[in-house]
Amino acid sequence: MKRILIVKTTSMGDVIHALPVLNDIHIQDPAVQIDWMVEEPFADLVKGCRHVHEVVPVNLRKWRKQGIRYTWQQWKQLKAQLADREYDAIIDLQGLLKSALLACAARGTRMGPGFSYAKESLACLFYSKRAGWDPQAHAVERLRELAAGLLGYRLQGKPVFYDIRPQKIAPIAARGAEIWFLHATARDEKKWPLVKWRELAHRFSDLGYCIKLPWGSEAERLQAEKIAAGIAHAEVLPSMTLGELRIRLEKAGLVIGVDTGITHLAAAHYLPMVALFFATPAWRFAPRFNPHAISLGDVGQEPAVGEVFGAATRLLRGNKL
Repeated sequence: MKRILIVKTTSMGDVIHALPVLNDIHIQDPAVQIDWMVEEPFADLVKGCRHVHEVVPVNLRKWRKQGIRYTWQQWKQLKAQLADREYDAIIDLQGLLKSALLACAARGTRMGPGFSYAKESLACLFYSKRAGWDPQAHAVERLRELAAGLLGYRLQGKPVFYDIRPQKIAPIAARGAEIWFLHATARDEKKWPLVKWRELAHRFSDLGYCIKLPWGSEAERLQAEKIAAGIAHAEVLPSMTLGELRIRLEKAGLVIGVDTGITHLAAAHYLPMVALFFATPAWRFAPRFNPHAISLGDVGQEPAVGEVFGAATRLLRGNKL
């Protein structure tokens, strides 16, 4: 039986984009065992995939904070944890020096992106086999093409994230229906202005929809409270783990979000959504694989409130066009 280790540690959106690789590999060999090395905060995203045999969590941020001695201790523990297994392939989908070094903790043939594709070309020195992708491909397809090139198989069909298939959407009545505003992002240039979120919240609240505002940090919680302030049907959600958030997110009737991890998680669940792209290229990151998604904006083109409201209204009526 073959055993493969995937190394894709961060970020949340990048980990989600890599999930279809699991199904692609499993199609080629249903008996394969696939382990996944990932940062601890994102482990729940991978645990939800039925094709993952074992999750190998790491916490590089904590390692760095604790210093070199602690990092060395954790490295030795990781290596000891993986010492009893031999991998047929160790696939670094990250293409960074740190991910290449993490891959060295396991025994087996290390593979990754080529010098023209890796984010940090020095990482390529640690791979015995390299491959690439179409530079015009979407972020999801890039990772699928990379894994296929490394393992020597042909891609079949559309990307599959979790054990979910898109369902036909129906009109969503206002009473009790949840619209999630995915406003939080670590990068300031990806943030949609607060005043626009509030205007959008007022519009939907006046129609009777319930606005839900998740958050992941104290700064994001404060931003959520500012959006919700004085709006009757707007609620700031409690703190949740990613596993809890994923379950809770399934109740959303509609999602409106910027280019952030939870937006990509919602897309992977094929939820009706309006995705806003104005700091990152839509052709590369927009959730085109979700048939119930409308993407607005592009680099330097920030969507107006009316445009977002119109697109969301069409989805609420069960009509994407």
